[in-house]
Amino acid sequence: MACKRFTLRFLLLTPLVLWCATVCAQNPRQAFNEKFNKALDLVADDPKNAIDIGFEAYYIARDSRDYWAMAIARAGIGYISYEVGDYKASYQNYVDALESLEKADTVDLSNKVIILNELSLIQSDFNNHDESIHYSKVALRAAKEYVKKYPDHAKENDQLRWLVDIPYYMAIEYQAKGAHQTAGKLLVDLWEQAEDKNDIVTYAQVLNELGIAKMNNAEFKDAQEYFGLVVSGQGVFDDDKSVAYHNLAYTYMRQGNLDKAESYYLIGLDMAKNLEDDLSQFITYQDLGELEHIRGNSEKAIEYWETGLSVYDQLNGDPELYSVYNWLQLAYMDIDVEKAKEFNKTYAQHNSFYVQNQAFQREEEAQNREELIRYIDEQRQNRVDAEQRNQFIQQFWPVFLGVALLVIFSIIMGIRYYRALRANRGLAQAQLNTQAAGAPVED
Repeated sequence: MACKRFTLRFLLLTPLVLWCATVCAQNPRQAFNEKFNKALDLVADDPKNAIDIGFEAYYIARDSRDYWAMAIARAGIGYISYEVGDYKASYQNYVDALESLEKADTVDLSNKVIILNELSLIQSDFNNHDESIHYSKVALRAAKEYVKKYPDHAKENDQLRWLVDIPYYMAIEYQAKGAHQTAGKLLVDLWEQAEDKNDIVTYAQVLNELGIAKMNNAEFKDAQEYFGLVVSGQGVFDDDKSVAYHNLAYTYMRQGNLDKAESYYLIGLDMAKNLEDDLSQFITYQDLGELEHIRGNSEKAIEYWETGLSVYDQLNGDPELYSVYNWLQLAYMDIDVEKAKEFNKTYAQHNSFYVQNQAFQREEEAQNREELIRYIDEQRQNRVDAEQRNQFIQQFWPVFLGVALLVIFSIIMGIRYYRALRANRGLAQAQLNTQAAGAPVED
């Protein structure tokens, strides 16, 4: 009867125990989610505090050995660090995130692609183009595997774009490092794929990029063919068409066909206005002013340049933008000397600020790049050392095992010998005692 009662109680308690275990298992993840979401909410207003809370979420995940949550926390901290300009910390956190993700019970290819893309972006920012391309290649392999395993989920989340976006940005990196042939091959392959799949977005992006490459090489006719395909393409978004129209106008202006250039500039300007793209409007107004300056129409040129400044005047960081003040001072030289002096002064102030800022940025970037490269080299060396240790252990583990067994066997035999020796000594002593007790007493 007692046995039956025990069985019944066990059956009744088992669901409760399992439920408690489930709740306890969920509590760390729930606490992690609360902390991590709080960190994300603070990114814009208080990034430093967001990083601190992000680490609190990470420690919760670490204590429960939840590698997936550890990876998500580190990636979040990496994102915040990047936003505040701490690229070394961002890189380190993304590397740690990737390592934790690879230790997780479940394979999360989606977040792996995201983390690898972020690592590629950081390397690109420091002009480490080879490293950037390396991470992009690994990301592309993971993206292909992800799309193959989860095609419906990838389509639902618009992640099929990874298969074209990653090669597209790889092509940009190849161009930046001077490998133009490799970049061109990637872009042409993407162009063909885009046509086969009727991928209008990639089609327009790639053709614009090919056109810009040709334009920068002064191959204006070839560039016009690419830009022409964009503006005539069915379903191409207006932002891509606006870029193509502007660049078409630029190529015709450089060839001296000012009337055709003007017509394309005006079409691109209307599109930029509809898109409410102030910067694009300014750039087009600037080029229209240059076009009128070439025609010798200073007043019309001044009108375009001043209209551009009324739309967008955040020009401190780019000489190609604030050069409009130099154009204006030259144009006003024969019309209004005082205004010419005013624009000359403004141009000089912008240029002085730019030169000082660039010197500071180059120095800071050089220091950051040096620190980042040193850290990367250290991490690589640590991994090489760890791999060599593992290989050494794998190669000689039978020897280590044999030595260990020999030592253990020697210790065991030594103990047995010691015990036997003590036993023999005890037996001998007992015999002596017996003999002494049985010996005759002499008078």
